Parts: sequence; structure tokens; C-alpha cells
Amino acid sequence: MKAKKKSKYGWLDINRRLWFEENGAVTVFSVLVLSSLLLFFSLLIDYARIAALHKLTEDAVRSSVRSVLSAYDAALYERYGLFGRGGTEGETIFSDTMAANIEGIEGLSNHGMKLVRMKAESSELHTASFLGSHDVFKRQVLEEMKYKAPIDFTLELAARFAPMAGAMKEASVTIGLLESMRKLYERREAHLSQVLHLQELAAGIMRDSGIEAMIPAQTNAVASAGDTALSLAGEYRDYAAWVMQEQNAEHAGGADHSEVIKAYEDKARAFAIELRRISSEMLQRHVKLQGDAIRELEAARALNEDMQRLVQQANQQADRGGYDAVARQKSSGAVQSEVPADAASDIEEIRRQADELVKPDAWFTAYRQELEAQGSSAAALDLEAGSYQTSSIASLAKPIADQTADTLIEGVASLRLAYGNYEENYIRPAAIIASRKSTLEQGEVKAKLKQQGEQAESLWKQARGLLHGLTAIPQAEEHQQVFEQVKQHYSDNLLFNEKSDEAAAAPLELEQAGEAHEAANRSASVMDDIFSGMAGMLEQTRDTLYYGEYVVNKYPAFAPQHLRSMLTEGNVSELSHAVSFNNQEAEYIIYGFHDAVGNIAAAYGELFAARLAVRTMEGLLESRTLGHPLLILSAALIYGLEKTMEDMLAFTERGSSPLSKYVKVELSYKDYLRLFALMHDAGDSASLARMIAVIEQNSGTVLSAVPSGVTGEAGVSTELWFVPGLMKVLGKFGLLDGKVDGNRYETTQTIGWSY
Repeated sequence: MKAKKKSKYGWLDINRRLWFEENGAVTVFSVLVLSSLLLFFSLLIDYARIAALHKLTEDAVRSSVRSVLSAYDAALYERYGLFGRGGTEGETIFSDTMAANIEGIEGLSNHGMKLVRMKAESSELHTASFLGSHDVFKRQVLEEMKYKAPIDFTLELAARFAPMAGAMKEASVTIGLLESMRKLYERREAHLSQVLHLQELAAGIMRDSGIEAMIPAQTNAVASAGDTALSLAGEYRDYAAWVMQEQNAEHAGGADHSEVIKAYEDKARAFAIELRRISSEMLQRHVKLQGDAIRELEAARALNEDMQRLVQQANQQADRGGYDAVARQKSSGAVQSEVPADAASDIEEIRRQADELVKPDAWFTAYRQELEAQGSSAAALDLEAGSYQTSSIASLAKPIADQTADTLIEGVASLRLAYGNYEENYIRPAAIIASRKSTLEQGEVKAKLKQQGEQAESLWKQARGLLHGLTAIPQAEEHQQVFEQVKQHYSDNLLFNEKSDEAAAAPLELEQAGEAHEAANRSASVMDDIFSGMAGMLEQTRDTLYYGEYVVNKYPAFAPQHLRSMLTEGNVSELSHAVSFNNQEAEYIIYGFHDAVGNIAAAYGELFAARLAVRTMEGLLESRTLGHPLLILSAALIYGLEKTMEDMLAFTERGSSPLSKYVKVELSYKDYLRLFALMHDAGDSASLARMIAVIEQNSGTVLSAVPSGVTGEAGVSTELWFVPGLMKVLGKFGLLDGKVDGNRYETTQTIGWSY
């Protein structure tokens, strides 16, 4: 056999075969692929186990947190519909439930392979919110009342007011206008009365000056009273003759008349000077009174202009859209309404009659001219007195019997004529002053207004006695101690919610109206607020309604029957025992007075005002035929006070009264509390703090320490099966929600939950 020749490149062939031999290529490729797949799937399996761990942990923590919240204060819920943590300690429930969840998962099967084996590393429970927080408390109240508040009933309550909303709106505007006009009217009339008084004083100065006696129309009947201008003029002829005789030398030997001449000259000169002095003093005082009268008249004119502006602005009053919103509310029930179709227009017509109270500017101009004419008349007399003095003294200087005597008599006649003109107009019969007085008294209007005013004040005195009687109830020390405790709870809750006690103080003041007309005006304002509150409930948000309903339904109110003995017998002994805190919790929340009588007085004061507003509206319709707008107002107020007192008695008998003679439905005291809660916004910070304070006082539980939500935090771990090092690398890139420690993966799950 021939041997093969060995190539000199044999070692290259060996290397080529070693590296590029095709035998076993599939095996090597499979090893590479399978090892990669094994690494990938091992990573995927551990990642899936981590995801499962997160899901199981989340479920376990959520279940544990909800188990904690399942233990709530049963007393709070049953009485006030509020959820707050109570019962077993929350930490214990949370840790036990977490352990049970993990053990349950571990104990599913003790045999075979389990994908995730959890181990509890830690568990903590934190409170997330407290029932004493206003945000939390409000949310729970809204949730409670959203399903339990008698919304339909409250809407029906608003619907009962709908038939008379138009008339009440016009009554509110009319009462407000007429009351403002009345105040200005009375001030204006007082100034005008003062003007008339000053006129009469000026006339009295003229009458009492003595000028009339010095210038009589006849010489008889006054001769004994002394010299007069007329008597002196009559004696002047003799005087002139005596002077002529003295000057005539032919009669030098005749009788000596020097003494009688001197006597006449002295008394004539003294009389002229005295007449002039009296006249000047009279005019000086007259001018001062005239100036005062003009100033009073101008003050009256300014008030009259204010009245005119009020009338012009009557249609530009503050928005009263609440009445319109309630008027659009339709009743689903049978509300028997007998409100006249033209009731609103009739009351509007009364308001338009207010223009009759305004006097035209020409009236004041004419009156001023009248005052100036009176002054001119007095000045004319003074002028004549001055002329008389001049003529009289001149006649003594150059006596001429006939001509000068006639001049003096003419001067006296002029004096008498000037005085007579003044006397006729301003003294007797005082035609101008009498006419002005009749004009200012307006016939019998002022007399009737005075009579009605006295009657209204008498009725208001009775009503005020009732309202004042509530504030004068003897307060037991034990009652006040409870209020002091509630006040401390209230202040603590405001502090917890970072609210200022001053900023959240109740704005209402227990100040009663000083007189009947002021009470009517305030009652109209109360009715404005009631309709505004109902309009807000109907058109905007019903949250305030929910809060009000919560107060009325969850807290006791003061029963009006407790007032019966005080109203009928004046006995307050029963009432003094009935004013305990627990009998007036609703009133306390609405008004916020920390004493035993303040809240009751405020509630029943507003009840009285609400009834007075409705009854006064009826009175306007009943009295519209009286003509004069202020007579109508006074008569309406008298009607309103009488009927309101009847209503208050009805409340003490059966707890309700008719809404109106035109709307045949009964409204209870509790219904009015609903309206007052709408008025005063029962959802503000102060009211919420008072709600919480009452609950804390009654339950002994501080809601600021009662959790309404918790946050559970649990740390768990599980063993990694394959490549913990690679999972740790993934964790560094933020791809995991936990951390890898050795061969274990650890994570923390936090879940928050609230009622």
C-alpha cells in the first residue's frame, strides 16, 4: 500500500477542523439558547412571584384596614349617624388580621410547592383623619342626610310660601320705604311745627310789646292807661296855640302857658322815644325769630328732598330675588291658597302713595315768602314808628296848629294801619297763621296718626314684655354649668380646626326693637332673610339644607308649650326648669349663645318677627282704603301685632299656627327652625363647632380624638428562588417596588381608608 504524503500544512488542517468542524454544532447552540432561556425564565418567575407578593400584600393590608374600620362607635352612629373608630384597639385588630391573612395564605396547603411564601416583617397602623375635623364632619353629615333628610318635605315647606311670595315682596319693600319715609316725615313735620311755633312767638312779641296800647284806634277806653299817639295828636292843637300865644307880644300880659307847653313837649318827646324803643326791640327779636324759622324751614326742605330721593329709589332697592325664586316653586301637595290675585299690585299701589308725603318745592318757597312777609310787616310797623318819632319831634320844633296836627294824626293812622295789618294776619284773628296751622295739621290725619301710634305702642309693649320675659327667666346654676362645659368643647374644637373664636362668633345680637314701627321694619328684614335662604336652597346648593335638617332632626328643640304658663299666667317657674341645655340643643347650634335663655329668646324673637311680617302684609291689604300711606302703615302694624300675639298663643297651645289667613296650612315651630337654620347658614365653622360640642357633651367622647380614617402599613418578604443578584441589579434601576436583601425580597404596602 502506498503511503500518503503528509502535507507541510497539517497543523493548519487540525486547527480548521477543531474550530470549524460541523459535528456537534446543534448541541452547542442548544446549550447557549437553553441557558439563556433558563436565565430569562428564572428571572421571569421571580418577577412574577414579586408581583404576586405585591397583590397579596395589598389585599391583606386593605382587608386589615377595613377590619379596623369595622369597629366603630355604635353610640355615635345610632344617635347622630356618624362613623368613628371605637371598640377594640385598632393596632390589635390590624396586626391580628394581617397575621390571619398571611397565615391563611401560608396555610392553603402544607404540601407541594407554593409560588409565594410570605413572611410578615412589620405592621403599623396610623390615624389618617379625625371626626372632629370640620371637613370630615361635614362630609359625614352630608352623607347621612343625603338619604335621610326629608327633602321633599322641605321643598314643600318652601312651596307653601310660594302663593304669597309676591305680596310679601311688595310688603317688604313697602314697609321698608314707608318706615324710612315715616322717620323723615316726623322729623320734617317737627321742623315745620317749630317754624309755626316761631311764627307764633314772633306774633306774641308784637302782641305783648305794648305798641297796640300806644296807638289805639280811639282815645276813649285807653285814656286812663296813659298817653297814646292819638291823644297826643289831639292835644297838639292846644299846644300849638299855647306856643303861638307865648310868642305873640300882644298877649304878653296874658296867662303863662310855659309849664303846660313844657309838660306837653316832655311827654310828646318821651312818648315818641319810647314808641321807637319798643318798636326797635320788637323788630330785633322778631328778626331773630324769623331767622330761626327760616333755618327750621330749610331743614324741613332738606328732609323733604331726602324723602323725594327715597321715593325715586324705591324701585332700586336691594335685591329681593329670593321672593321670585320661591314664587316659582310649585307645590306637589294641596295648598289651599286664597291670596287675592291683585294683592301684590294693591300693596305696590300703597307704596306709590308714598309720593303724597312729599311736598313740592314750591310749597317751601311759598312758606318762606310768608315768613319774609311777616318780617316785612313787622319792619313796616317799625318804619312807621320811626316816621312818627321824626314827625313828632319835628312838630315840637316848629308848631303849626292845623297842618302839623293833621300830619301827626296821619302818622298815627299809618301806625295803626301797619299794626292792624300785622294783627289781622298774625295776632287776631291771625288768618295767615291759622291757615298755615290747618295746613300743617292736615285735618285729622295727625290726630289719627297719634292715636294709632299710641295703640301700636301699647300692643308692642305687651309683645315686648313677652320677649323680654324670656330673657328675664331665672337661670339655675346647674344649667349654666352645662353651658360653660359646652363652651369649652366649642372653643377646643375651633382651636383644633385652627379657627378663631372671635371670627366664628355668632353675629346675632339680642337687641329688641325700641318701638313698634322699628319692630315692623326688622320683621320685614327677617322675612327677606328667610326667603333668601329658601331661594339659595332651591336654586344653588342644598348643603345648607342638609346641615339644617341634621340640626333639626338630630338635636332636641325647645317645645313652645313650655311658654304657655308664662304667656297666660305670667308664671316663669316651669319655664326656669325647662331651659336646660338638653331641651334647646338645636337653638344653641343655630344661634350660639352660651347661656340658658339667649338661644330661646333669639329663636322665639325671630319666630315673632316672621309672624309679624306675614300679619303686617295682611294688614296692608286690610287697611289699604284708609288713603294716607302712614295711616295705612300704622293700621297694618296694629293688625299685625294683634294677630301675631294670637299666633304666639297658638304655638303654646298646639305647637303650630296658620301660615296666613290667605294660606290655610299650619306651620310648626320646627318648620320655622328649618327656615332659621337656612337664614343663619348652619354649615359655617361656628355652627359645626357647636354641633360637635353638643355631641361631645352628650357622649363624653372628644371627636377631635376619634379617628374616622386609618392608614395601615405592613412590611412583608419572600425568598427569591433563582438569581437574587440579578434582581438586586434590577432594583437599582428602579424596576422594583421593594429591595433585595440577600436572597429575600422585601416590600412595604400602605393602604388608607376612611368612613
